[in-house]
Amino acid sequence: MITKHRILSLILLIFVILLPACSDRTKSEAEKVYITVNDEPLSKEYISYFFYVAEIGMLSEAGYTSENSTQEDIATYWKTTEIDGKNAVDVARDLAADNAVLQKLQYQKALSEGISLSAQESANIDKEVISTSESNGGYEEFEKTLSDMGTDMASYKQIITENLYIQKLYEKYDADGALAVSDEAIAELRGQYADNVTDEEITDILKKQEFNKIVKQWKKEASIEIDDESIKEFNVN
Repeated sequence: MITKHRILSLILLIFVILLPACSDRTKSEAEKVYITVNDEPLSKEYISYFFYVAEIGMLSEAGYTSENSTQEDIATYWKTTEIDGKNAVDVARDLAADNAVLQKLQYQKALSEGISLSAQESANIDKEVISTSESNGGYEEFEKTLSDMGTDMASYKQIITENLYIQKLYEKYDADGALAVSDEAIAELRGQYADNVTDEEITDILKKQEFNKIVKQWKKEASIEIDDESIKEFNVN
């Protein structure tokens, strides 16, 4: 069975049949709003995906892995570590909220610009979900793994679907020349990389930086509400 870390890498490499809500969720839980982006509420399970990504990313950056760290080591990290004067768990919450907002903004923008998926692209997403489920012990076992990560199958599929919309949005902006970079910018950045990094790869880095600048501008113009108290519900495992 593939580990959660492997599942995460599979998810991130992919750039809706929605399941009904669990019957044991209370009405108040179902109606609670954590984040809204242009009046669209983000579910707890959707945000939890980004919290899990932030959690794993921060541990990796700090050098903690399942091979070299015990659960006690990791628990101590979350209890004692501060980053820029803020507790590490709060940093993970902030990262999760910010990345969930940025994801949803880009998806909304893709929809507003008329981007859509072909029947084949939608079918490929379904195949990817099936393939990943089979690689993780079957659909029910994969659902359990996602639940352990704090998310669910509906959110998992929604996010990988959004990733494809965002990829197509990026490609549209690139084709329209909105991400063009100068030879001077390439030459300036080249000095920061080893000789085996090609100009094409440097150009790709610069284009992504340009796209990120555009996304940040969308964020400034968007209507975003984050309930800080509700966000505190997200915690490390």
